[in-house]
Formats: sequence, C-alpha cells, structure tokens
Amino acid sequence: MPPPAPGLPPPARGPVLAVAAAAGALLVLLSGRYGYVTDELYFLAAGKYYLDWGYMDQQPLVPLLAWVLDAAFPGRLVVFRLPAVLVTVLGVVVTALITRELGGDRRAQTLAAAAYPLSPWLLLSGHWLAAATMEPAQWATVIWLLVRWVRLHRQGLHRDRLLLAAGLVVALAVQTKFQIVVLCVALLVSLLAVGPRALLSRPLLWVGAGVALITAVPTLVWQAANDWPALDMGTVVDGESSRLLFLPNVLLYSGIAVGSVFCGYGLWWLLRAPGHRFLGWTVAAVALFYLAASGRANYLAGLYALLFAAAAVGLQQRRERRGVHRWRRLPWPAYLLSAVLPLALLPIYPLPLLARHPEFPNFPRLYETGWPELARTVADTYHSLPAEVRRRTAVVGESYYTTGALDVHGRELGLPRAYSPHRGYWFFGAPPDQATAMLYVGNAQPLAPYFGTGRELATVHSDLGLLNLAQGDTVTFYEGPKVPWSVLWPKIRTM
Repeated sequence: MPPPAPGLPPPARGPVLAVAAAAGALLVLLSGRYGYVTDELYFLAAGKYYLDWGYMDQQPLVPLLAWVLDAAFPGRLVVFRLPAVLVTVLGVVVTALITRELGGDRRAQTLAAAAYPLSPWLLLSGHWLAAATMEPAQWATVIWLLVRWVRLHRQGLHRDRLLLAAGLVVALAVQTKFQIVVLCVALLVSLLAVGPRALLSRPLLWVGAGVALITAVPTLVWQAANDWPALDMGTVVDGESSRLLFLPNVLLYSGIAVGSVFCGYGLWWLLRAPGHRFLGWTVAAVALFYLAASGRANYLAGLYALLFAAAAVGLQQRRERRGVHRWRRLPWPAYLLSAVLPLALLPIYPLPLLARHPEFPNFPRLYETGWPELARTVADTYHSLPAEVRRRTAVVGESYYTTGALDVHGRELGLPRAYSPHRGYWFFGAPPDQATAMLYVGNAQPLAPYFGTGRELATVHSDLGLLNLAQGDTVTFYEGPKVPWSVLWPKIRTM
C-alpha cells in the first residue's frame, strides 16, 4: 500500500495485508482439492485449441491466460488458479485503498477489507480461473483511480495520469468481458448529471478511453463478422435469470450479514456524500440496467468494493458524530456470522454443503466431479470402434462444458478434437463433411433425425455421487448422415 499522503488518514497496512494474506493462503491451500470446473474446461479448451480475437461469451484474455499457464505448468491446478487468487487478494487491498480515499481511518479500512473475502461470490470465485473472477478487481481498481483523482483535484492537484491508468485498466477489462462498458457509461452519465464535470474535460481521460477502444477493435471486428453473438448471449442470460430474484441474489452474493448491510448502507451514504454522489448514481444506474436487462447477480460484484468502503466510512462518521464507543466491537459478531456461508461452501469438507440449490439457480456449480470419467468412457467407446470407422467418426458433445471436458481430458486419452453446436463452441467449427459417423455425448438426442441409424454404446457411471454432473450421460453412435455437416451446422446451433 502507498505511504501516507496529505489529507489522508494513515493506511492500515498491517490489518489489511493480514486479511489479504489470509484469504490468499486459504484459496491457495484449497484450490488443488478438486478438478477443473465447467468454465475452466471451456476457457482452457478455447485458449489451447481455438484461440481467437473474440468469443460469444467472453473475450480473449482468460482463454489466453489459461493456455499459457497450462503450457508452462501442465495439470498444476494450484498454479492454474493462481491468477484468480491474486486478483482476489488485490480486491481486498483496493477496497481498503478506496476506503482511505473516502476518508476512512485505519479501522474503517480494516472493516471494508475484511468484508471483501466474506462475500460468498468474491471468495468462491477466487478458486476459479474465469472471466467473472477477474472483473471485480478490475472494476474496483478503475473506481479507486477515479476517487483518488477527485480527492486530489479538490486539493488543487491535477494528477491526470490516474485517468490514463484508469483507461489502461479498462482496456484490460474489455479483453476480459464487455460488462466494463456498462460501468463506464454509468460513470459518464453520472458525472454529467451531478459532477464533478471537470473530470470530463481532462485530455488524458479521453486518451485512456481511446487506448481502450483501440485495443477492443479486433474483438469488435470478430463480433461484427459473426453477427454480434454477444447479443445472443445476452438473450441466453435473460432466459436463465429472474428479475424478481436479481436484487436478493446480489445481496446474497455480497454476504449474508455484513455484505448485504454494507451494500444498502454504502449506497445510501454515497448518494448523500458531497463530491461522491456520482458514485452512488453510478451504482444505481448499473443495478437498474442489469435489473431491466435481467442480468446475472454476479455482474454487480465489481461494485462491492466501493459499497463496502462507503459503508465503513459512513459507520466511522456516525461513530465520530455520536461518540458511541460501543460501536467499536459491535461489527465483529456480524463478521463471524458472515463467515458461515463462505466457509460452508469451501472445499474444506469431503463435499461442500451447498451445490446448485434450486432456490439459487444462478449460484455457480461448485466443485463438479466426473469429467475425467466422462472422457475415459468416451475414449474407451471410441477406441472400441474399428479403425476404419474411427477415421470417419466425429465426437460431438451436447453442451459446451461436456465438450470442453472431452477436449481437455479426452485428447490425453487419444480422442480427436470434439465439436458442439452449443453456445460458444458452435463458433469453433463443424465436423468435416468426410465425417459420416458420429459419437454423440449427452442425454438429449437432437441430431437423431439427421442420421439414418443410431445406437447407444455406453453410459457414464461413477460412484462420485451428488456433484458428478456427467453421471448418466450416454454415448450414442450414429451413421448415415442425411445432409453434410457444412449444411447441417448452421441449422443446429443451440443456446
């Protein structure tokens, strides 16, 4: 953390770094206790075999990172997930920095920083190398740089390089997911509405914006060339999400005690804080946008750092104003209560206590098992076919995560590349027209009408129990295609 600056409270280096180190150590110790989860399989397959300038549901940064880490440290899950741990640790520190910029003393900085890893979403996503894991720290860093610029501007100091730095972070975030654009638009509208408008007149702000736009050009070209599949993904998310449960899930993801209270109180404080109302309106605008668009609750996780910081400063000011010393110990029981859910979800136990609960359909699948067993079953079935049949057989998965497992685990067992018409995998291409037979992996059989014959050859069985998502998947062999793949592929894309 930086040294004390004029007009700033002293930094809470010791407590904040202790919280960050504890969260990081916990994630490192536990991140090797389970195999790849669905999105990790997809990102690794995308980066390793289908690296491109763009994808339907994310941008190139995470697939590229997954490929590099796997190439350098093959199969080392702790190393593979280390970037996720590092951005979670960074989030803790940046939360404290935002608190300090808002005027928070050492205690406020510590309270805000400690709330960050008690968020179930922020802590659990620290286990997974995924685009959604990278976003919160990126958003928090952009917000910290803007808040710091505003404070220095009030002191008559122009540190416009902070705005350029914010633009560079935005450029990185655009290569992760497009959601950062929603934050930037909300910030610009809020600054125009309530100020400080002087920020919008600084040239380096627009230089940073230009850098972000230039770096996004290859991705935008890819999207345009493929008819903007990111918009199709928005339709998918809309169909999978509930507007009624959106805000409750946002609060649940932030934490059952401290996080949810801090989100509400932090927003209320920002909307009333002179000079920082634009941040409150930004939070409100982003929330309303995703509520209207039926976005996922985790899309607001990038605002948790700001809200936790604002709430901690608000509590500090309340304590100073009223001189109520009993407030010094009151928050800690709430912190202990907040720790219950994240700790229950961590892979400390033989199985996590909550897994894809039907009341929380958007909560991430936790610690899936069965993917190596799936790949082994398909590989054994494939190799049982006569050599002449194998040469003309394509392996097709029902879903992107099934197909990612076949690409990541199956190729090590001698399987050819896998194909799928599902979501982003459809863009990786169709089987060649010379493939006149198919091994289809999945329970639904949507391609059956396009082949003359089909017979089930295997079923995935495992004793891994509740979290084995591959359990019961069938492997079906089809022959006699009625149309070539080049004609069929555009008709069978699924979302």
